[in-house]
Amino acid sequence: MLALTFQVGTDRVAVDVRRVREVVPRVRVTPATGGPAWLAGVFVYRGRVVPVVDLYRLVGAGECPPHLSSRVILVPRPDAPDDLVGLLATQVADVRDLPALPPAAAGGPLLGPPVADGAGVLRLLDPDRLLAHLEPPRPGTGP
Repeated sequence: MLALTFQVGTDRVAVDVRRVREVVPRVRVTPATGGPAWLAGVFVYRGRVVPVVDLYRLVGAGECPPHLSSRVILVPRPDAPDDLVGLLATQVADVRDLPALPPAAAGGPLLGPPVADGAGVLRLLDPDRLLAHLEPPRPGTGP
């Protein structure tokens, strides 16, 4: 499996590249009034409002640092594939070939189960499972 790897707090995380629509540089987001703490805000991407989840805040590791390697990973919403959600993380630059892995067990950690990748341990993120758990606000809705 080809996977995009990145950093969230002290965790190395990977996501199947087939689940990634695009990776964009960290952008200035507009804060979402009344949104959950893990919602960094929203930004306009190709004419659409996209919510951005700060994965650092989500796991209790503070705010995503403003490193040059910080990126927004755009993934489709599981219930509406034309709508995107951004995942904010750091050190988003490495694409690796990982061995085929079994599907993640339901009810595991938000960032996915730990797996060995030959260089250590990383977590295999399932964006559909994460987004279904978080239920980020749909663009253009809310207070």
